[in-house]
Amino acid sequence: MGDMAKKWVIKEKYGLEWAEKFPEVNPIVLQLLFNRGLDTQDKIDRFLGPDYLRDQNDPFLFNEMRVAVERIFKALKQKEKIVIYGDYDADGVTATAVLNIALKRLGAEKLKIYIPNRLTEGYGMKLEAVDELAKDGTNLIITVDCGIANKAEIALAKEKGIEVIVSDHHSEPVEIPEAWAVICPTLKREIYPFKKLAGVGVAFKLAQALLRSDQTQNNDAFEKWLLDLVAIGTIADSMPILEENRTLVKWGLIVLNKTQRPGLKELIGLAQAKELDTHGVAFQIAPRLNAAGRMDHANTAYELLVTEDEAEALAISIDLNQKNQARQKATEEMMKISLEQIGQPDDEMKILFSCYDGWSPGLVGLAAGKLCDKFNRPVIVFGKSGDEYVASGRSVPEFDITGALNECREFLAEFGGHEQACGLTIVGENNYQKFKEKIKALATEKLAGVELLPRIIIETEMTLKEANWEIIDALERFEPFGEGNREPLFVTKKLRVEEINTMGTMGQHLRFGLVDANTQVLRKFVGFGLSGEWVEKIKIGDRVDVVYEFGVNEWNGNRELQFKIVDLKLGE
Repeated sequence: MGDMAKKWVIKEKYGLEWAEKFPEVNPIVLQLLFNRGLDTQDKIDRFLGPDYLRDQNDPFLFNEMRVAVERIFKALKQKEKIVIYGDYDADGVTATAVLNIALKRLGAEKLKIYIPNRLTEGYGMKLEAVDELAKDGTNLIITVDCGIANKAEIALAKEKGIEVIVSDHHSEPVEIPEAWAVICPTLKREIYPFKKLAGVGVAFKLAQALLRSDQTQNNDAFEKWLLDLVAIGTIADSMPILEENRTLVKWGLIVLNKTQRPGLKELIGLAQAKELDTHGVAFQIAPRLNAAGRMDHANTAYELLVTEDEAEALAISIDLNQKNQARQKATEEMMKISLEQIGQPDDEMKILFSCYDGWSPGLVGLAAGKLCDKFNRPVIVFGKSGDEYVASGRSVPEFDITGALNECREFLAEFGGHEQACGLTIVGENNYQKFKEKIKALATEKLAGVELLPRIIIETEMTLKEANWEIIDALERFEPFGEGNREPLFVTKKLRVEEINTMGTMGQHLRFGLVDANTQVLRKFVGFGLSGEWVEKIKIGDRVDVVYEFGVNEWNGNRELQFKIVDLKLGE
């Protein structure tokens, strides 16, 4: 089945006024700045060179941070039993580790963590778990990356004499729990200026407030050494790498590449990357941490992050590597079946579903994400077990999927999530059918007239002469790339094909020599995995329009410009 044709969207060109504002800046770089809305020198400076102290917010700007910090110091002083209640994905596991490491630094003695089992308990706090923690004599629960939707569970904790501090970043629920303190940037009542922190970002702000309030020792350096974990969770949870997140991730990557944590050192070794960037974290580190909770229990990923023992670090990272391979195989199987169930969607199909008996709740989200990328429309993938359907959904920017679930809540046993990702549970075939009808109607209405072709967003058109080392140097300052600051894509049109070769063990990749008609510059372009589709269609002398990533290829001490094809069209 051929992939859908992609729509090329080139960003609007800047006007004369903008050009006159920054006459000394390279026009291509100027366009990149314009595309990101960086319209003052101050914004440009903060974006290109985020400063650790200047470019993050004071943690005490959170409405209830002071209350939370005072309560935690009281618990430390009175040696209360504290439990950090986490979550099983990479964001939740790093958040649990950050807070645990900070509390240990502050002398916590009776400290435990509780990460729910994805496969048997599911996301968030559960009444049974609160019961267990109460039996265990817990005095204080601090949630990370969960809790904002757990009004009933937190009420039960209170009844059992446990106080709860919530730190979370998920969407505001209908009713906010009555906790001792709630630290959650997404709430309407919250004045904290940056709304898009990851779960680990919120946990870090809490840790930061605690460390900075500690009168007994200087914690400045200690605080910064937590940033490797903050970067991993923020990237893994697909939060926008802008503003405060940009500061945390930029410095976090520097810390990650020097990390002293035995577990992370082992994982980085497995990734075989010289220098880890956002891409390396997203595709090498995060999936291995996530594999623990998807296949078994997230505690192993957590242990990996906090262990001081090198032998244990090695053993766990080998285990996670194997789990990750098993996860990849299982996901491929699911994708095959889902694609058969979905077929080739037409314009009327605004939301896609697939469902299979026995699919693991730990994997449906991965399949939903891949299908959403492929078809560029909301997708919900169900795993059925008995008469229970556990599902994950992924969505496009035009459709708030958790908002839509809220409108279908009469059919749901539970649900939660963000605008573009959600989880839900349905009990009973009848509810399952009714839910699908209702959300289909909502999607059809919301996405009427929205063109759901996969889109390629292109920064600007440029000539091959303009694609030079000056741009490469500038692009390095635009890193870290990620959500909200995608790696720039460029387009050059009407390139003449001078040479064409296949490469790779199976000849699956294509290598072109392309000449720019305007400037007569010849450059080598590489198209990974393009051979099957294009080798028959393109011959020497043809004209092609090419969308590409522009970077550096380094080999044997040589540095050369590299043009990686993302998409191409035959010219007229």
